[in-house]
Amino acid sequence: MHLPSNHVPLFPLNLFPLPGETIALHVFEGRYQVLFEQLEKMEIDEFGIPFVDGTDRKTFGGLMRLVFASEPDENGFRDAAVQCVGIFQLESFEASGQKLLAPYPSGRIRKWSEWKNWNVSNEANSYFSKTVALSSSPETAPTAVGLIPAMIRHRVPAKKRFDILSAPNENKRNEHIEKAARFAFLIAEQEAQRNNGYFPN
Repeated sequence: MHLPSNHVPLFPLNLFPLPGETIALHVFEGRYQVLFEQLEKMEIDEFGIPFVDGTDRKTFGGLMRLVFASEPDENGFRDAAVQCVGIFQLESFEASGQKLLAPYPSGRIRKWSEWKNWNVSNEANSYFSKTVALSSSPETAPTAVGLIPAMIRHRVPAKKRFDILSAPNENKRNEHIEKAARFAFLIAEQEAQRNNGYFPN
């Protein structure tokens, strides 16, 4: 299937995969079974997962490639592993995929590379370092780290990932990542206290 370079199949989910991250999917809807058949046959190279927050489809998502797909069961259901290879901004969305003559959604995207030069602020990095120190198997945390690896490493939730990456400027972006880092530290601190026999209210 020949597609314009900026038009891809879409699989909207309440996930925001980031470059380098591999995620598992359970594919059961008929329209997405078709998509994964085409990916497995290499008729399509990439597809997008636009982040959906409840019923609200957002304008950013992860560009994905198939790593592995199991054989479909008697209902056509299958499991798959997919890897994120980039971030995109969604410019248009077609629910029924008319442009691709396919049952799944599709859309026009702009591949987004601005994030490649973004680092974590000193305040956020300090909280992340303290979070690592509280973990059950402490490791040496770097003094500075790229924004994307930091969000993956510290399991920043999808909604917070969206807030960070869609922030209008560096100050707002740092504000969001610092809140996420502080929250990660507070959770790690509570977990450490529970492990030591102290139960915070």
